Parts: sequence; structure tokens; C-alpha cells
Amino acid sequence: MTLNGRYCLITGANSGIGKETALGLAKSGAHVVMAARDTKRGEEAKADIIERSGNGNVELILADMSTSDGIRSLAKQYLNRYEKLHVLINNAGGVFKDYRKNAEGMELTFALNYYAPFLLTHLLLDTLKKSAPARIVNVASEVQAESLNIEQLADPVKYNSLKVYGASKLAVVMFTYTLARKLSGTSVTVNAVHPGVIYTPQSARMAPSLLRPLLKLFMSSPDKGAEPSLRLAADPSLEGVSGHYYKQKEQKQTGPFSYDQQQQEQLYERSLEWCGLKPSV
Repeated sequence: MTLNGRYCLITGANSGIGKETALGLAKSGAHVVMAARDTKRGEEAKADIIERSGNGNVELILADMSTSDGIRSLAKQYLNRYEKLHVLINNAGGVFKDYRKNAEGMELTFALNYYAPFLLTHLLLDTLKKSAPARIVNVASEVQAESLNIEQLADPVKYNSLKVYGASKLAVVMFTYTLARKLSGTSVTVNAVHPGVIYTPQSARMAPSLLRPLLKLFMSSPDKGAEPSLRLAADPSLEGVSGHYYKQKEQKQTGPFSYDQQQQEQLYERSLEWCGLKPSV
């Protein structure tokens, strides 16, 4: 697989799966743009990737993916620097044990896992179309809610971190299906992927303290977690393939609710409103 001369943007790129994905892109010859929130960790990751890949075309944009201002700043900085975008990997995400809000008053897990990729993708969509063939990869999860009631997510009393996480990843999958339909004929594809059960510092923090020493025995490494996203980003056999969910390398079906086009369109329209966007596809 080669991405020579291709421009790739990946969010959440300073550690874990994101960093390993950025490394894989760099090794494939891409011009890699890493989006990360922390200056020190971002610069350290960038330097490490350049050294390990031998590719000097690796750059960093600082961005807080939990707020619309941060996402808009990322898109603006990218568009001011580059004219092309061939691969967008929406990797940044998280889950929080306790109910938290972002700076704009949105529940943080849903804001980071769903609103962020939704908004960033739309802000960069025109450039992706102009650069086509182009690919969008949404990092999802096999942990998905059976249905979606967004209003309930705003209730701190009923907050359940796993349920909110599952709802956010269901929304990502539904967004993937909707956008693929809307982008039909544009040579811009979009797919969602579950990278596997991966050991990261965040997964360790979420686990009960007694189990933490055992996690590495049962979880895959971040470099293994990067492989499915890299495949969707670069595999020639997937040219033109769009609107699917992959569990690692296998195409899989998701729950019935995720395929309900009425629910998909309702979520899409509401998301445009929440993000202050007008329909662009």
C-alpha cells in the first residue's frame, strides 16, 4: 500500500492508535498532518514518527476536538496551509466515567466522539471532493447502543458512561451510512471501523484498578489497532467502497436501528443544526 504524495489528516494523533496510524501513513509516503491538543506530546510524537518513518513530511496542528471552536480552528488552519486532502481519519475520541460538559455545555463524550467528526468532516468536505478520489475513515466501536435518544444524554442524573459511549459510536456509524449515501458519485468514500480491543492509557484508566496489570494480556497493542484504519485509508482493493462498517478487517452488519434511513436523516438534520451548518451534500 502506498500513499505517496497524498495528504492525510488524522485527529487524536499524539498517542495510542492515532499515533500508530500516523506512523503507518508516514511509512506509506503520505504527507501527514497530525491534529493533537497537547503541544509537548504532539511535538514529541511528530519527532518520533519522522525518525521512525524516515518521512519528513509530517506536520502538527494543535486543536481541541471537544469544542466547535477548536474544530473550526483546526479546519481553518488546515485549509490555510494545504489545498488538498485525500484521507481524513476521524480518530479522536474518549469516554469519561463522570458526567462532564465541554466549554459549550455539551456532554463531553458525545461531543468528542460524534459532533467532532461530524463537524470536521463537513468543514473539509469541499476540499475532499476537489481532491477526489478521497477517503474518510471514522473510528467507531463494536460497543454500540441499540437505539438513540439524544435528549437523554443531557441528563446528568441518569448518566452512564458506557451507555453514552455506545450511543456516540452508534451515531458515528449512522453518520457514516448517511454520508456515504449523500456522497454517492463524488469519488469520496466513507467507512467506519472498529479497531479491536486495544490497550491504551485511557483504557487502563477506565478499568478497575485490580484488573489493570492484566489488561495487556487480553488487549491488542496500538500498532495492531492502527491496521484497520490504515487498510481503509490506503488499500487499492477498497477503492470506491463506501458506506460500510468493519470490525478490524471484516465487513460486518450493525444493529437494525443503525440502518433506519428515517432515523439517519433525523440525526443528520439535527446534527447540522447543533453544529450551525447548512446542508452541503
